[in-house]
Amino acid sequence: MMTEKDALLTLFNDIMEEATEEELHVVRTLLESARAVQTKKERTYLHGALKYSGTLTGENSYEATIRLSPFFLNNLNILHGGIAATFADSAMGTLVGLKLPEDKTSVTSEIKVNYLRPIKGEILKCKAEIVHRGKNLWVTESKIYDDGNVRPSIFSSASFFVIRKR
Repeated sequence: MMTEKDALLTLFNDIMEEATEEELHVVRTLLESARAVQTKKERTYLHGALKYSGTLTGENSYEATIRLSPFFLNNLNILHGGIAATFADSAMGTLVGLKLPEDKTSVTSEIKVNYLRPIKGEILKCKAEIVHRGKNLWVTESKIYDDGNVRPSIFSSASFFVIRKR
């Protein structure tokens, strides 16, 4: 009987024999993501695959970037809406997490995403801001820009429920 590792190696070799440049890029993205989590450079596979990075830019603001890969595009060759929503949620959630006291964390309780125009390019930027800090609920908003960085392509807002860390 074939082990899981052997089955994956067989599948990998089959893919590599017939892979296009785009497929090779996708395989590299997934493998680098798994390696980043394995070596503790990233906490999630998604952040590893997206090449997510971010920094506080003010008392209530945060800026994050991701690198697009064909893996994140839809059949129109533009950013998949679910990935855009995830990017916005990650940036806004990270901002809230960075500003909460050490004994608190948060979970998304609601998110709204407005897709204003298609996103293309290689590097996306998300600028997030805290709009309201309540005892149990924080509200944020964000704008996602593509390589042109002139006008936002996506606007979103989200509420985060504040909870005690376990």
